[in-house]
Amino acid sequence: MTTATTTPARRAAGWLRYGLVVLATFLVCWTGMLWYWHKTQGDPGTGELALTLLVVPLALLLGFWKTSKVVAAKDAAAMAAGAKPAVASAGSATTLEAASPSPVLAIVATALRSPHGSSAEDLASAIADNEARADLDEELVDDNGFPVMTARSDDAPDEALQDEIMAWLCAQGMPQPRFSEEQWRALTLATGVAGELGSRAGELMPVEGTPPLLQLRLLLPQEWPADVRRAATMWLKHAISQYGWPVDKITVPEAAGQAQALTPAAMLTQLMPAATKPGSMVAIVIACASLIGQESVDRLAASESLFTSSSQARGQIPGEGAAGLLLTDVEQARQYEPGDNALLGPIGEMRRDDSADEARRVEAAVLLELSEHVAKAGGIELDQVDMVVADTAHRANRVRELMALAAPTIPQLDAADDVIRIGLGSGSCGAVPFVTVLALAQHYARERGVPVLCISNEDPWLRAAALVRPMA
Repeated sequence: MTTATTTPARRAAGWLRYGLVVLATFLVCWTGMLWYWHKTQGDPGTGELALTLLVVPLALLLGFWKTSKVVAAKDAAAMAAGAKPAVASAGSATTLEAASPSPVLAIVATALRSPHGSSAEDLASAIADNEARADLDEELVDDNGFPVMTARSDDAPDEALQDEIMAWLCAQGMPQPRFSEEQWRALTLATGVAGELGSRAGELMPVEGTPPLLQLRLLLPQEWPADVRRAATMWLKHAISQYGWPVDKITVPEAAGQAQALTPAAMLTQLMPAATKPGSMVAIVIACASLIGQESVDRLAASESLFTSSSQARGQIPGEGAAGLLLTDVEQARQYEPGDNALLGPIGEMRRDDSADEARRVEAAVLLELSEHVAKAGGIELDQVDMVVADTAHRANRVRELMALAAPTIPQLDAADDVIRIGLGSGSCGAVPFVTVLALAQHYARERGVPVLCISNEDPWLRAAALVRPMA
């Protein structure tokens, strides 16, 4: 996915900018004093030289620095005061009010199939090496015949698996759906995630007695036809059952259409009440999507939503991937190597009053309110947060929004190492980036032993925040 928000080149540019400010200040002061001495034909002494050529410029620079700090603090306070809770959309039940009393979930395991790694560890390594980014595609072109930027996964093509899936669906007596190229790629990636999490779910099966229901929650692309969604759901349920969990003990919400319309934050919040009963809650959440196909590129281009040199502000980079979480209640997770687990929650989600795609500048007020709320509900202060991981991609207003949250509100973070945005490397692929954010946060929380703040701000309307912490 993408790198931290500040690359070495950007850090160098920042130091150059500061250096130019210092140089300009000294030059202005020296030029002014030299002109004054020339006009007055004065002969300054050593003390006057030190005062005018060194002390005065340093005093001005100190004044500039303190003024910028005061302005930043006032801006942060104004954003906090001006934040307005918005009404959640009909399909999204995750509001600030719902997040406050919510229990937490335990993340037992994660699985990824991303363009830059097949595990959270691989992806974190690619991010650290500044290699997690989109690139020019060798196959897909825009309306002018130029290659487009994409985030393509090498794990997506698998014709043997496609044949296996079609044969299994046929054996179930199901009419064969017509999968598009993008749908096959997404389902292939999701199958790998389902297999990994299914194998880990066996660790949560009781030695004696009947295993609890395993809730399978899928975040499939909303634009998929109903028959394709139904076939994908049946196959992924089957893929998980191959690792020991009885298929009759794997439940998928009956209102599949409504469940798929939920955001990741809303879906995870729905799971939290069940986690209050130890030993009765096991869930697998999987998100998958792919826009790596000429059909998707043409659709984005037709709506002027494809990233090109002339549409950088609103353009999307086609991407693909799959990400999943294996979740249970805290008490049950403690019995299975608690040092490898992490706590997820609280979670908050709010809706903006206007679309971020239509705004040149996006204020961080909503993100600030969400972050303060989840921190307070989690019993910590924001100055205890050691890292921010976000699904933010390349669009400048989203990047500025994230940095306006991190810089004045959580000043202890280093922009180069502690603020990670994955969207540029994952591209646009629905719910996958934010679920990937949560999987990465579990890795970082265990590695650093500190809370990680997860942010979602790529959606034009919705903003979400979640806390991921190591299990004590």
